[in-house]
Amino acid sequence: MRAVIIGAGIGGLATAVALRRVGLETLTIERAPSIRELGAGLSIWANAMSALRELGVEARVMASASVIERNVSETRTGRLIGITDLSKISGIAGPACICVHRAVLQRILLEGLPGESLRTGARCVGFEDSTAILEDGNRITGDILVGADGIYSVIRDQLHGAAPPRYAGYTCWRGICRGEELLLDGSTLLAIGSGTQFGAWPCGAGQLYWFLTQNAPAGRTQTKADAVALCRHWAAPIPEIVEGTAEDAIHQSDIFDRPPLSWWGRGRITLLGDAAHPATPNLGQGACQALEDAIVLADCVRRVQAPEAALREYEQSRIPRTRAIVKNSWQSGRILQMDRTALEKLRNWLMGTSVGTHLGMRMLRELLAYKVPMLKPPT
Repeated sequence: MRAVIIGAGIGGLATAVALRRVGLETLTIERAPSIRELGAGLSIWANAMSALRELGVEARVMASASVIERNVSETRTGRLIGITDLSKISGIAGPACICVHRAVLQRILLEGLPGESLRTGARCVGFEDSTAILEDGNRITGDILVGADGIYSVIRDQLHGAAPPRYAGYTCWRGICRGEELLLDGSTLLAIGSGTQFGAWPCGAGQLYWFLTQNAPAGRTQTKADAVALCRHWAAPIPEIVEGTAEDAIHQSDIFDRPPLSWWGRGRITLLGDAAHPATPNLGQGACQALEDAIVLADCVRRVQAPEAALREYEQSRIPRTRAIVKNSWQSGRILQMDRTALEKLRNWLMGTSVGTHLGMRMLRELLAYKVPMLKPPT
């Protein structure tokens, strides 16, 4: 059986690796002329670490990542709100939570694929049955066709009709810099302001991944200088982190998602990752859910003989979980981006209470305790 995968992001590459591990031939089509090592940090929570294990790359990713044991939340002035002990949840879920540079994970997944299984510089413009139609007129047929081509997926558009994504109301700067020592060992930092958030994660090899958000109209270009000005008077080490990051290592983009779908594919076509369920980044589950998708899809194809039935079982398994994550992430963003003083104070107080801590830990346990199926029996 042959699978044609549209898109060579984390989800598309993971899907190719997973399907090959269960015996399928794969061809991944990527519109970019080359696979460039771009991006920022990725939080890989315990639920997705089990997916990396099934892909056979867990140890290699761990070697280049930072283990995350706790999250420290505070106000922009440095007043402590609360500490979430992630090591307790990891103990229940199994694997540790980590942060790794996106380029590292991308490279490791690529190294697990033969060169001839990836075609770059080829733009997919649509499909017919399970045949991908390329911009140059070539047609590539598979037994199944997987749309893993992101939030602006052409496969999704043809299946569900073209529609713009939903703007969350805020923009985000992301950066990578040296300075892991600026955080407590094994800790992440989340600072919450008025319509703003700042987060920092150790990211392997002495690196620090950070993000900064601000409520703003869509489409407005923001620079490093804007980010520096926004957090200039925040508590240390936030201004030092932003100012110490090279301008070409900072990327700014508006935050979008799409409302959840009730169905994903038809016939021998399905969707995966951000093509199926793009979410805002507030739960740190974008890459994690794509990795879960890849394993569940491969498991369904392995167990179910008919391709159409395998794809529908995959979708039925994944839609409820991903729908809940999209909704919860959107709602979390609305809470964290509050810009009314009374509501901010209420939010900060509630987050620091035992009730707030309990609710947060319960949500994390439900999120991270998910186990993907085993693609191969343990040796």
